[in-house]
Amino acid sequence: FPYTTLFRSAVIASTPTERQVAKLVASGESNKEVAKHLSISERTVKAHMSAIFEKLGLRDRLQLSLHINGLSI
Repeated sequence: FPYTTLFRSAVIASTPTERQVAKLVASGESNKEVAKHLSISERTVKAHMSAIFEKLGLRDRLQLSLHINGLSI
Protein backbone atom coordinates (compact mmCIF):
# COMPACT_ATOMS: atom_id res chain seq x y z
CA PHE A 1 0.00 0.00 0.00
CA PRO A 2 1.20 3.54 -0.62
CA TYR A 3 1.16 5.51 2.62
CA THR A 4 0.26 9.16 3.06
CA THR A 5 2.20 11.38 5.44
CA LEU A 6 -0.69 11.29 7.90
CA PHE A 7 -0.75 7.52 7.90
CA ARG A 8 3.05 7.23 8.19
CA SER A 9 3.08 9.50 11.23
CA ALA A 10 0.28 7.56 12.90
CA VAL A 11 1.95 4.22 12.15
CA ILE A 12 4.73 5.12 14.56
CA ALA A 13 2.21 5.36 17.40
CA SER A 14 0.18 2.32 16.30
CA THR A 15 0.52 -1.24 17.48
CA PRO A 16 1.34 -4.02 15.01
CA THR A 17 -2.22 -5.36 15.31
CA GLU A 18 -3.71 -1.91 14.66
CA ARG A 19 -1.60 -1.68 11.50
CA GLN A 20 -2.81 -5.11 10.36
CA VAL A 21 -6.43 -4.19 11.07
CA ALA A 22 -6.06 -0.89 9.20
CA LYS A 23 -4.57 -2.58 6.14
CA LEU A 24 -7.27 -5.24 6.03
CA VAL A 25 -10.09 -2.73 6.48
CA ALA A 26 -8.58 -0.48 3.81
CA SER A 27 -8.54 -3.45 1.44
CA GLY A 28 -12.29 -3.81 1.93
CA GLU A 29 -12.62 -6.52 4.57
CA SER A 30 -15.52 -6.37 7.03
CA ASN A 31 -14.97 -6.45 10.79
CA LYS A 32 -16.03 -10.10 10.76
CA GLU A 33 -13.53 -10.94 8.01
CA VAL A 34 -10.74 -9.06 9.80
CA ALA A 35 -11.55 -10.86 13.04
CA LYS A 36 -11.42 -14.24 11.34
CA HIS A 37 -8.23 -13.37 9.43
CA LEU A 38 -6.42 -12.28 12.61
CA SER A 39 -8.05 -14.80 14.98
CA ILE A 40 -9.46 -12.06 17.22
CA SER A 41 -13.03 -11.12 18.17
CA GLU A 42 -15.12 -8.60 16.25
CA ARG A 43 -15.26 -6.54 19.44
CA THR A 44 -11.44 -6.39 19.44
CA VAL A 45 -11.48 -5.31 15.79
CA LYS A 46 -13.89 -2.50 16.72
CA ALA A 47 -11.62 -1.44 19.59
CA HIS A 48 -8.63 -1.32 17.25
CA MET A 49 -10.65 0.66 14.70
CA SER A 50 -11.61 3.22 17.35
CA ALA A 51 -7.95 3.61 18.32
CA ILE A 52 -6.91 3.92 14.67
CA PHE A 53 -9.55 6.56 13.94
CA GLU A 54 -8.47 8.57 16.96
CA LYS A 55 -4.75 8.38 16.13
CA LEU A 56 -5.31 9.29 12.49
CA GLY A 57 -7.96 11.90 13.15
CA LEU A 58 -10.43 10.10 10.88
CA ARG A 59 -14.16 9.50 11.21
CA ASP A 60 -14.84 6.30 9.28
CA ARG A 61 -13.63 3.35 7.21
CA LEU A 62 -13.89 5.27 3.96
CA GLN A 63 -11.52 7.98 5.18
CA LEU A 64 -9.15 5.30 6.46
CA SER A 65 -9.16 3.52 3.12
CA LEU A 66 -8.59 6.74 1.21
CA HIS A 67 -5.66 7.70 3.44
CA ILE A 68 -4.01 4.29 3.35
CA ASN A 69 -4.42 4.01 -0.40
CA GLY A 70 -2.94 7.47 -0.95
CA LEU A 71 -6.06 9.25 -2.15
CA SER A 72 -7.06 12.69 -0.91
CA ILE A 73 -10.48 13.54 0.43
